Amino acid sequence: MKIPFKSLISFDKSSSVPVYVQISNAIIKNIQAGVLQTNTRLPGSRQLAELLGVHRKTVIAAYDELLSQNWVETLPQKGTFVAQKLPTPNPARLAEAIPKSTINTILRSRLNQNNFIAQPPNIEQRLAFNDGLPDVRLAPREEWARLYAHYVRYADSLSISYTEPQGNIRFRTLFAKHINETRGIQATAENIITTRGSQMGIYLAGVTILQRGDVAIVGELSYRAANLTFKYLGAELVTIPVDDDGLQVDAIEEICQRKKVKMIYVTSHHYHPTTVTLQPERRLKLLALAEKYQFFIVEDDYDYDYHYTNAPILPLASADRYGWVIYVGSFSKQIAPTFRVGYIAANEAIIEEMTRVRRIIDRQNDPIMENCLADMLVNGDLKRYSNKALKVYKERRDFTCQLLKDELGDKIDFKIPNGGMAIWAKFDEHIPLLALSEKVAKQGLYLANGQNYKIEQATLNACRMGFATMNQKETEDAVRILKNAIG
Repeated sequence: MKIPFKSLISFDKSSSVPVYVQISNAIIKNIQAGVLQTNTRLPGSRQLAELLGVHRKTVIAAYDELLSQNWVETLPQKGTFVAQKLPTPNPARLAEAIPKSTINTILRSRLNQNNFIAQPPNIEQRLAFNDGLPDVRLAPREEWARLYAHYVRYADSLSISYTEPQGNIRFRTLFAKHINETRGIQATAENIITTRGSQMGIYLAGVTILQRGDVAIVGELSYRAANLTFKYLGAELVTIPVDDDGLQVDAIEEICQRKKVKMIYVTSHHYHPTTVTLQPERRLKLLALAEKYQFFIVEDDYDYDYHYTNAPILPLASADRYGWVIYVGSFSKQIAPTFRVGYIAANEAIIEEMTRVRRIIDRQNDPIMENCLADMLVNGDLKRYSNKALKVYKERRDFTCQLLKDELGDKIDFKIPNGGMAIWAKFDEHIPLLALSEKVAKQGLYLANGQNYKIEQATLNACRMGFATMNQKETEDAVRILKNAIG
């Protein structure tokens, strides 16, 4: 049977991949598919060059590439043939081809099933009441770019090679000093491990602490990604109520008397999702219970720097005497989501174990980014940016809250948050949030549909409404769309 080599081999001269590589790859694919079987004679270099309209040297280079990979062999006086030692696939006829959906079903049956893990939304709308994200337009890009470029160009070889899985020692030393001064956490470099964000920190904490079947306490409204992480690790999640003063800590001891609690997860400063702050008396009692029942507290302080009514309340970790608190944070909320540097501050024994685990997840963090942050801590760029952003976000909080009250009145209920970058909004029961979310999305506004928040299987008609990413004009446009959609 005459083989139509011209139709089997296609290439794009505008591609960045050399033409000879494209030709050799096309031949390899046809061998793998069984179209070109063992001992099939390939055209001579001059003949194939004429067929394909390329220079003969291009075909010779392609054949040399095939020879180097042992796909073909050259027999003197006879020509170039598909190698004899290759397996001979049985190509399926077109009518016998397995549908892609069937292949996917077969593959899925061989995988672990984690269907409960929901993916975060991809927000494409220009306007967005998101989960509470920073405005990347405010990020100190010039300073960031200047420092990053400097390290890429001039850093010594050790700074751009493999480094400690625990994180850059210079950054950890400076950051330990920083959280000592700003958060009252007594830490050294040995108490810090860097991560690629809070979510990696939560996972490291969970995988270090939890074994399958261990009890982990979370709020009945809690950060969904953390819940999914602990569930993935096999924990038994036990929920406790959350009110205007944060987690109802009194409920914890009753659970501890019935079950061996291994861990509790809390966003103490600006509770996620409701934004409330865990009050001082509850903080002290929570620490006392951790000492009494010896459970770990994973304290996720994702937006500590943005507190508007007074100085930020010191985290639980600042009053931890015996090492039960694992403090997790990130620069992704402080600067920009793409700024993937997070951290964990904890007892040395915990950090040591986390470093072992981190080694098999991700060899190390980004040492150049960590050096940039170290410089920003030293030269004051980070503090100046945080002060600027704090002022802007406070103005946006006040403007957004007032506008919502003026335009929507009793159709939406919320309390002005003391900090953070979102409000917790409850919509009138006659305004189904799921339908409202779909309606405004078509008009260019993202609004969460409330399906992430459940109490005893009942979906709340409420969501977080991030105010930080929109300026006043954008907020006015967003509220106008929302008001018109509600009617």
